Amino acid sequence: GIAYPMPTTSELQPLSKGISIAVESKEHKNLDAEIIKTKFGECEVVVTGRKELPVMVTYPDIGTNYNSCFKSFFQFVGTDNAFKQFRFVHISPPGMHYGSPDLSNNLSMPDLAEHMKVVLEELKIRNFHAFGCGLGSYVMLDFASKEPNRLLSMTLINPCAEKSWYFDWFYEKCNIWANQMFSYDRWWKEQFVKRWFHHFTIRENTNLIELHEKLFFRLNQNNVKHLSNAFTYRPDITKSLKNIKCRVLLLVADHGLPENEAVAVMGGMKGHRDVSWIKVRNAGVLLTEEAPRCLLHPINLFFAGLFGPVITKKMLDFSTKLQREGDER
Repeated sequence: GIAYPMPTTSELQPLSKGISIAVESKEHKNLDAEIIKTKFGECEVVVTGRKELPVMVTYPDIGTNYNSCFKSFFQFVGTDNAFKQFRFVHISPPGMHYGSPDLSNNLSMPDLAEHMKVVLEELKIRNFHAFGCGLGSYVMLDFASKEPNRLLSMTLINPCAEKSWYFDWFYEKCNIWANQMFSYDRWWKEQFVKRWFHHFTIRENTNLIELHEKLFFRLNQNNVKHLSNAFTYRPDITKSLKNIKCRVLLLVADHGLPENEAVAVMGGMKGHRDVSWIKVRNAGVLLTEEAPRCLLHPINLFFAGLFGPVITKKMLDFSTKLQREGDER
């Protein structure tokens, strides 16, 4: 078999204003989309690809679903080379599809991992590759630590495993206070936009920002607040990460979640050699929307199993090239 190195770090530079070809549509054309009802609430599942292919399961960040977190990335020119060998199952958190009713119960982060397990059982999926973003990365880590033999690989964007810092807790309290005192739709929206995107993208790529604001407000805002609260009060799962057996690729933006969150994830998997770390500069949590071109090369190499010493040097050369092109722009 292939011997993988100890965790490595490279820095990639997204190209200027970000790239997105997300198209808002009321229907998923040429996709198999369905609403699955569970004890945790209704959720939307979008399936693409041939049934005989290996399965990759995706899980999005807070305030997003397949349409706003992953759709444009998988439509981006060139991604077919990286993902053509997979059948995709895009699972959205309960209550995060358009037109969703209010959630009847307050959910916790462990509930989301259990919810994903129920959905996978409904779809008769046993083993799969995981692709998570933000909140979705936490859910994938939690699931993998409890069901380590079911995961074949994990690609995680801005992962976290520790409980929230006091600053996050205080910030959530401020949000609740603002909601009670003011009509704070604008404030609420801006907090998510600042989480998802780098300030340069917010300033320069207004079309991308306006699209995501529009998609965000199509969601049930009560459900978004429930998930935001669950994420703020998430339990620490770093100690259980030692159970993870599969290969892991961490894609960390310098403007996303605090970098020490990803460091804690790597610390929890101490001794696990099949982990690689790629840092993307000047980008937020939604790397799939803001810097899709920067993700293609490392993901291709990861799936090919080529994160070796020679490839690491090539990736560093590629990183330098991207940074130079970004500076020229």
